[in-house]
Amino acid sequence: MVLHRLAEKFAIFSKESEPTIIWAAGAQGVSDSQKGISLELDSFQDFVNAISSFDALHGATVAIVSSAGGVYSGSPTPPFNFKSQVNAINQYGLNKIEIEHLAASRLLEFFKVEIARVTNLYGPWRGPRQGLINRLCTAAATRVPLQIYVPLDTVRDYIYVDDAAKLVLLELEFTQSSLHTEQASVSLIGSGENSSIGMVINTVIHVTHRKVPVTMARLAATQLQTRDLRMRPSWIDRGLPFAPMPLAQGVKRLFDSLVTIPR
Repeated sequence: MVLHRLAEKFAIFSKESEPTIIWAAGAQGVSDSQKGISLELDSFQDFVNAISSFDALHGATVAIVSSAGGVYSGSPTPPFNFKSQVNAINQYGLNKIEIEHLAASRLLEFFKVEIARVTNLYGPWRGPRQGLINRLCTAAATRVPLQIYVPLDTVRDYIYVDDAAKLVLLELEFTQSSLHTEQASVSLIGSGENSSIGMVINTVIHVTHRKVPVTMARLAATQLQTRDLRMRPSWIDRGLPFAPMPLAQGVKRLFDSLVTIPR
């Protein structure tokens, strides 16, 4: 109901223009319960129904922010690019794939669709301290031990949250002329800097000048995490004017925000 009212207000606001609608919802992770993960899929179905209900919005560009780590978690032969075949080994990734399929099947009837698969986000934001780097910096700031349940040679692409937002807009500009109703465009949003967890821990220690209290454990969620998720973001091959924030610089910004604002 709330989504329907918001869609109606936006349809009035954007009348006689070509709006862009970005779906960037979802706060679930690999280890979350099936119920929590399913809520995001249900919400997305409501979103599709809401924006499809208003003729004034038809023809708009709809960007769906998905999870690169989720949809490629079961895919072979990294590094992955935006053309790699999706395959998930956990329910989180399967739901992200289902959201992409819904976007391609339902939204393409009325909208131009961009699917943006984002790698591991980090940076200052309100709400829970999700993500490895955010949790490591929190541990460094509070001296509260952090439990890590995947091997230290696990590799991920980490991108600063502001960079990810810029890249989504750059990719939209790049694909705007080629977006059409027969096919969804796909982009892979990431820094292109693939780092192991061990490297990330060392970076946090070096930048913060603090020992990070870390304990290693093996949990049920461990088997749901792929060890090698190297990525080749689409901005590299498309020659977009983008330079990612170095990991050390991003970690410093994040840590500084944690020690200068109330936790």
